[in-house]
Amino acid sequence: MWLIVLNRKSGRGKAKKLSQTLISLLERNEIAYELVDESSAVKTSEKIRDLFLTGDFETLIAIGGDGLVHLCIQEIALKSINFGVIPAGTGNDFARCIGVYGKSVAEIFEGYVSYQPKKLDLGRISSPNKIEWFVQVLSTGFDANVNALANTFSWPRGKAKYTIATLLILSKFKSIKYAFDIDGVSFSQQGMLLTVANGSNYGGGMKISPKSLNSDGLLDLILVKPVSRLTLLRIFPRVFSGRHIDHPKVNSYSGRRVQISADTSAFADGEFISPLPIEIEVVTGALNSWSLK
Repeated sequence: MWLIVLNRKSGRGKAKKLSQTLISLLERNEIAYELVDESSAVKTSEKIRDLFLTGDFETLIAIGGDGLVHLCIQEIALKSINFGVIPAGTGNDFARCIGVYGKSVAEIFEGYVSYQPKKLDLGRISSPNKIEWFVQVLSTGFDANVNALANTFSWPRGKAKYTIATLLILSKFKSIKYAFDIDGVSFSQQGMLLTVANGSNYGGGMKISPKSLNSDGLLDLILVKPVSRLTLLRIFPRVFSGRHIDHPKVNSYSGRRVQISADTSAFADGEFISPLPIEIEVVTGALNSWSLK
């Protein structure tokens, strides 16, 4: 049985139309399903948990953006349930990761029923108050501040709000003193931003960590050292292509377990996590999903 989880607000109604197309395909192929279409994230999580207690589900499909992906990951990490997405959000970074971004519902459905899922890694975040999972990128510093501000905007929508938030944050942002530990090796460094990547991209296709693979058992850290506002403005657009990684003010590290302390907060998959300090560990094979690239 398939569990279809819908964020009815995604894409200004687009997600609802996509769900109708998927349901038609499921019925045509005589695949049993349940639909979760709740009015809030809390109710959606509760409904998923309730259905897992009573139903025998082999596949969960999220129809929405990365926020819905992040919500679903919390419920299926380490479970033997296959996870897929039909993208209907702004960033759709996990959809890009598994190769379904830009494809029709019919193409995505055909891929899901024709190919075997693979084991993917997840990042597990431990903060003083909770444990949370992420699938793509955890960010702190400049980009996290941009994310936080953009999330407060009711207008404009889409990527434009991130552009405006970037310019507003840039005018007053100062570097942060980070203390971090990677697999037992400690560092202290001023930085404009520090990201911990399980996947390669965030923010709607920005290749913050272009060499990252979500199946290599590693977390990749990207640290941008203190630079002028003008230099940061020059570096940041390069993230869309991944060319920022060669800049002399950008350092890269990798490891399996990371601890970070600083006077700032963390976001993961675009969602607020907590103030620092936090610990992040890669958990290999924690998610069953597809690679349809």
